[in-house]
Amino acid sequence: MKRQRLAGIEKEMSRVISQVLFQEVKNPKIKGLVSVTNIKVTEDLKFADVYFSIMPGQINEEKAVDKKEILEGLNQIKGYLRKRVAEEIEIRYIPEIRVKLDDSIEHAIKISKLLNDLKG
Repeated sequence: MKRQRLAGIEKEMSRVISQVLFQEVKNPKIKGLVSVTNIKVTEDLKFADVYFSIMPGQINEEKAVDKKEILEGLNQIKGYLRKRVAEEIEIRYIPEIRVKLDDSIEHAIKISKLLNDLKG
């Protein structure tokens, strides 16, 4: 399959999954804490690696964000996400969603802090 078509499918999947996360998911482990940063679909449309970013900071000022708990919550709803993608996008094969965490934002914040410390 052409890379341009795969890119279109990835973009649409990202739109649908983001919309579902913000409007339909009621799981308190996930709601408002994650966003889709990237999606990579295999050429045969068997799998889609969905990269999620976790919002840094605190939840209710009591406990820090637990990545393992959020990853577990995302794995619980990946079947529902696939179903919603199938309803929104008309393609013959709907890829199986594989959940991955994207820590590039955290890494960028860490580097930014280090650079600011060097300046000051």
